Amino acid sequence: MSQEEAKGTIFIENDDDFLEELSDYLDVLSNPARLKILKCIEKNQKDVREISYEIGISYENTKKHIQKLHLAGVIKKETGISSRKTKGVHPVWKYSIMPGGLEAVFKNLQIFNDVNLTPDNEILADRIKNLKAQISDEIKGDIPVVFIVGGPHDETAYLLNHKKIRVGRNDNDHTYVPEEGDIVFPEFYGAVSRITKPHCYFYDEGNDWYIEDIKSTGGTFLNGVLLEKGIRYKITDGDVIELSRGTRAGKLLVSFP
Repeated sequence: MSQEEAKGTIFIENDDDFLEELSDYLDVLSNPARLKILKCIEKNQKDVREISYEIGISYENTKKHIQKLHLAGVIKKETGISSRKTKGVHPVWKYSIMPGGLEAVFKNLQIFNDVNLTPDNEILADRIKNLKAQISDEIKGDIPVVFIVGGPHDETAYLLNHKKIRVGRNDNDHTYVPEEGDIVFPEFYGAVSRITKPHCYFYDEGNDWYIEDIKSTGGTFLNGVLLEKGIRYKITDGDVIELSRGTRAGKLLVSFP
């Protein structure tokens, strides 16, 4: 590794318990059958038989995969009624993705991806990068995502799926007209400017995304650097954006496919 590369490199000290748990976490999510299950229940809850039929895996194996995902906190189960058959209907467990479950997975992988493990754990680091790419391909698709980091709405995700996106705090003023794609921080994040006078904008400029501070009071920081107002700055995968500073500031983690 060159001296230049080493400047920005952070190594995590070896912690056998942590590394073992991280390896188990990656094992749960990297199985292709489990990714199919997540895709299957992405929009509608389903029981084991419905999932088994749709993904083409035996009932018993599907049940085992579901148990792993449930223990990992990615999916939840609720009582429901089976599909109508000749023998009538009966109670079943219905499975769906835990609210914020996938967002938490992406955020965890993003953080692990951005912080380097010690050199003797390069295989584990490669698994993190490969799993992030695999989940993006299978589930998230090619749309960039930003996550709120910290506060009561930690891990809330927003898709960057419009050419121009306003970012600001909730505004209950009757003059506020929501725009499709708005990223609206809840009231807790009081240091973020109101959405009616946006704190900043995200811009899609073809193959790249940019952020611009719109004369906010608290300022916008990109990876700790205060941005000059009215100028667009390119953002990349893993960037951390701070909207103001302090306990009521807003923070976003950028995740690109």
